[in-house]
Amino acid sequence: MKYSELISFKPIESTIQLLDADEGSKARELVETYVMSDSMVDQLKTRLIDQLQMDEVVDNKGVLVVGNYGTGKSHLMSVVSAVANDAENLPYLQNQNFAKAMQPIAGKFEVLRIEIGGTRLSLIEVICRNIEEDFAKRGISFTMPNFDQLLDNKDLIRDIMKAFASKYGERGYLIVVDEFFSYLSTRDERQIVYDLEFLRALGEMCSKSRMRVIFGVQEKIFDNPRFSFVAESMRRVGDRFSQVIITKEATSYVVSERILKKTPEQKALIREHLEKFSSLYGGMSSRMEEFVDMFPIHPAYIDVLNKAYLIENRHILKNISVCIRGIFDQEVPADAPGIKSFDDYWPVIKSDGMLRSDPTVSRVLQASGQLEDIIRRAFPKPAYKPVAMQIIYALSVHRLTTSGLDVQTGLTAEGLKDDLCLYLPMPEQDADFLLGIVNTVLRDIMTTVSGQFIIHNDANNQYYIDVNKVVDYDEKIKQKADVVAQGDLNRYFYGIVYG
Repeated sequence: MKYSELISFKPIESTIQLLDADEGSKARELVETYVMSDSMVDQLKTRLIDQLQMDEVVDNKGVLVVGNYGTGKSHLMSVVSAVANDAENLPYLQNQNFAKAMQPIAGKFEVLRIEIGGTRLSLIEVICRNIEEDFAKRGISFTMPNFDQLLDNKDLIRDIMKAFASKYGERGYLIVVDEFFSYLSTRDERQIVYDLEFLRALGEMCSKSRMRVIFGVQEKIFDNPRFSFVAESMRRVGDRFSQVIITKEATSYVVSERILKKTPEQKALIREHLEKFSSLYGGMSSRMEEFVDMFPIHPAYIDVLNKAYLIENRHILKNISVCIRGIFDQEVPADAPGIKSFDDYWPVIKSDGMLRSDPTVSRVLQASGQLEDIIRRAFPKPAYKPVAMQIIYALSVHRLTTSGLDVQTGLTAEGLKDDLCLYLPMPEQDADFLLGIVNTVLRDIMTTVSGQFIIHNDANNQYYIDVNKVVDYDEKIKQKADVVAQGDLNRYFYGIVYG
């Protein structure tokens, strides 16, 4: 049985840009390929869709969609704006609860999409210049005023919407802006205060006109310490905006429901396969459905890599796609779980020139490279060497998830066994026996590399990479003691005592 028989593979290998949705067929494709959980729908209903609707008189607010690169932020904004602009896109939504929630706004808006690139213009200039160009394409005559002489931002927005209504009547005008956090991060204190005043006006006018606004940001801005110097301005803006937070759980859902989508029949085959090994790994039985949904990716893959500060979610999703493409036509091993975990990402890091240029990554790469070289040349048990390499790779990735290279935390033997689904042929399927093998491999690694670059913390039984540990003198003494006869040990001992 091949992996290709167990998953309906749809790779994610490119980055979605908001402006892609300006083209009709591309917009429909984006709607068709977007997946979300029901819990995400609940959040969108309250925090986004209810703010956009125009049928009920409510205190509408602007919307901020918050999500790191690769979480689907731009994709979500493209989908919402595509359906809001054209109700014919509604039937193509995959989640039926989402489709039902979107009905009140489907086809009710004209849409302007903006990606803020590198610019020195103020926010009011960026937005208004784009509106002016959009109006010109639509045949709406409108000239922006001199912004230096503008007395009230809200009066300007009223004039804009009056001109818009002269052609579109009761339709709404939805303005969707991406990359706003990157833009805001380039502004100084005085500029940000000026920008935030216009942003607040946009949010306020969502309740007083048929204009609606959605801004995409990579991080939360209202309680972000980077903007503490304009905290009061941020607080006022925060009162006029609703936030949609895209979490890592949503990312896992994208992996299971889009990249690794499965039919009930395929899930049954995977479940039958994994149940043969579930007793070996802590948590697999209780989380069987999650393992089935994510197969052949271990759930720890995303959990661990989301903690690595340099690795963006879009790179995680792309590498999962590449990983699956590499094994897609291979046979699923009948005598092993056949699961890929976060150790599989280390070769990606090694080959990424941008990551290698980071000083922290560079130091871990250097230490890990030396360990890998020693293990390849001198590991004493060839049958265990592949597991030893998995452990080195996993510890290398985990080193990048801590807050610094001097943090003394790592992974236990049992954690490595479970989080990597380590497996070796055994006389019987026994978790303790497998753990014993993993402990043996770890001891052999420590001995082979003379303890350099790897530390075993006796207090918590964790192993971790220490980039500064070039020589392990304790391990050297232990190795020497192992080959010294008992009589010689006694002689050396008495020599020290009486010398």
